Amino acid sequence: MVPGPALIERFRADLDALTAPGERLGVAVSGGPDSLALLLLAAAARPGAVEAATVDHALRPESRAEAEMVAGVCERLGVPHAILTAEWAEPPATGIQ
Repeated sequence: MVPGPALIERFRADLDALTAPGERLGVAVSGGPDSLALLLLAAAARPGAVEAATVDHALRPESRAEAEMVAGVCERLGVPHAILTAEWAEPPATGIQ
């Protein structure tokens, strides 16, 4: 899905107020709907100037598959993507959110 032109322009204007137009942008994408929307808008507003990363905290069995799903979306968008995997000496048992 590609955001509509009016939404892309609004996002680009808001983004340009935060960082110089055309400046490269890094986005963290968890795979949830909000971060995927951010990825789609950023890629449309700054084509060729967006890179993405997903942190696999390795706290849930499905976390790697979610990170790989984001990698697939990024590949289809032409956005460079890295999966950063947390390595725990001892995984946290509480306060995970």
